[in-house]
Amino acid sequence: MKGTIQITKEELVSLYEKEKLTTFQIAKKIGCCQATIWKKLNKYNIKPRLPGAERIKISKEQIKELYINKKLSTWKIEKETNIPRGTIHRKLKEFGLVARDRSDSHIIHKRKDFSGDLMEKAYLIGFRIGDLGVRRIWPNSKTICIASGSTIKEQIDLIESLFRRYGKVRIKTTKNNKTNIWVGLNNSFDFLLSKEVPVWIKINDKYFISFLAGFTDAEGSFFIASNMASYSIGNYDKKILELISKKLNNLLIICRGPYEGKTKKYVNPQGYGHNQNYFNIRVNRKDSLLKLFSILKPYIRHKNKIEALKKAENNINMRNEQYGQR
Repeated sequence: MKGTIQITKEELVSLYEKEKLTTFQIAKKIGCCQATIWKKLNKYNIKPRLPGAERIKISKEQIKELYINKKLSTWKIEKETNIPRGTIHRKLKEFGLVARDRSDSHIIHKRKDFSGDLMEKAYLIGFRIGDLGVRRIWPNSKTICIASGSTIKEQIDLIESLFRRYGKVRIKTTKNNKTNIWVGLNNSFDFLLSKEVPVWIKINDKYFISFLAGFTDAEGSFFIASNMASYSIGNYDKKILELISKKLNNLLIICRGPYEGKTKKYVNPQGYGHNQNYFNIRVNRKDSLLKLFSILKPYIRHKNKIEALKKAENNINMRNEQYGQR
């Protein structure tokens, strides 16, 4: 009959009993399914080997290297070694190696737990609220995906530096010169899923300053206009800006705003659009700026922001020398 696999008893005996191939290997060799080989064995009264007997050997060290260290799936191990998946699963159990669940099976690259440092955590929360998209791949996933895009190289460099010791970083530049970056992190970074500012940051000045540094690196700017230094930070979330403004004023740093900008539907020269109005806050007074620069300087990490802060600080010092500290 057309399509029927033709294999004689002599051929099957040679492959199965003399060459000691598994039913899986024989099926692969002649181009049929494993069940067909079992049927042929039964048809020709060829006694099947006992489970595991005279099969290709695989040691605990080998399977640990493939399954645990290289994180290959049982499908890939089967393809690489010609040992059936059923045997691999049986060996995992025999060697006391825990089989991965669905979430673990999709994790290829090594990941490191978050350091636990609260200053770093506060900074990352500020930076996340300002510039990062954060999500789970699916509801029960053990992967926290960090994503962002920018035309500014220093922004991408900063994101990479923040997360590269924790997980695999992927970077791709598009045709319009925009660079996208993705990082896969483990569940110790689930604190980045929320866009709310935690209470422990709100009530602690030290953690708030680190948070503000992260938010500034993402959304803030130090600049000089009409020969006068200034600091501004903007976001769509008015409540976060109100919180920052209030905290700065409590620290005797005079901050104004939030001011609402009519930016809805505006598209900037880089092609980024606004789907709602944008808010910003400002610090303009020289004494307030110098105090703000002093507390932020140890925690700002963005290369461009560091340079801009220094220029703004020099501007104020120069003006103070020329006109006094009024």
